[in-house]
Amino acid sequence: MSTSTETASGTGAGTPPGPVRADCLADAEGGIVFRVRGTAAADAGALVLRRRGGGPGEELRLPLTEVAGGVLRAELPASAATSEGRWTVTTDTGRVVEPGLRDLRAVVDRTPGPGPLTVRVPYPGAGGRLVIRCWLRTAHAEAGPLDVSPGGTLSVTGRLHGTALGPGARAEARTPGADGAERVHRVSVTGEGGTFAFTLPYAPLAEAGTGEEVSRLRPRDGTLWWHPRPATLRGYA
Repeated sequence: MSTSTETASGTGAGTPPGPVRADCLADAEGGIVFRVRGTAAADAGALVLRRRGGGPGEELRLPLTEVAGGVLRAELPASAATSEGRWTVTTDTGRVVEPGLRDLRAVVDRTPGPGPLTVRVPYPGAGGRLVIRCWLRTAHAEAGPLDVSPGGTLSVTGRLHGTALGPGARAEARTPGADGAERVHRVSVTGEGGTFAFTLPYAPLAEAGTGEEVSRLRPRDGTLWWHPRPATLRGYA
């Protein structure tokens, strides 16, 4: 009398299930639709998202429903509460989920509204597993093209989100001096219709008394801040 090692699904009992892969469709508001496939996915009832370094409560369970041809669907709604950081994705049976196709066109082409901005981007993490990077932004500025001129200036254009340009708006370049004190140079900001622009000369950021030319400044880290109104920090570039 012979015995079969095949399971009802046709997979050998000693054969490990294949990988679980999820195609991801991200929308402009921060939502993601997952289309999950793989032999191990059939045993899963949900996708589980966990924030790296988060506490026990920082976990989301997204129910899986079958749509067609063994493909399962789960949705992370834009309204879901997710702290900023990286979220790993597994099934509720403990299987690692690998990234499939990732459609991020709506994220790249978005025009955010006046409220807080939520961006969630699925990407391949360490070991090829699916990870969701989450950003949360309130009032802020997003820099666009940067134009560095031979004359020693940096021209910046971009868009405002969650705030508006007011009288006296300015940009600040901050860089540490040789004595450890922070050097700050301010320039005015112009713009309309949710855009902004400013030009920053490099010369004022050189340390006084050194005689250094702008083209020969030693490398230093610096930060660029944007103030839509005088004395009120409401965003950054």
